[in-house]
Amino acid sequence: MMRVTQQRDGETITLKIEGLLTGEWVDEMERCWNKAKNDAHPLRIDLAGVTCIDAAGRELLARMFASGADAVAVNLMTRAVIEQITNNLWKFENKQTGGERRNY
Repeated sequence: MMRVTQQRDGETITLKIEGLLTGEWVDEMERCWNKAKNDAHPLRIDLAGVTCIDAAGRELLARMFASGADAVAVNLMTRAVIEQITNNLWKFENKQTGGERRNY
């Protein structure tokens, strides 16, 4: 089970995810993300309440971060997932563009 709560803090929209980012919930999260990103405000993904992320969830997070979303994570599992995703994105961007490291 997963719950997504959308909050607006000034100009930033935060999507707070709680529960599982796995299986069918990844599709639901993607729908929430697509709706929120159409608002054209900076987007923050709060992963503090996430208990499990599968491969499909990691792929979705990678797309979110690549599109400019920021992340909030407090526990070791979600911080490690974010670090792995952002390091892989940096390696890909660096190889493709020769650019500097981007902050996610």
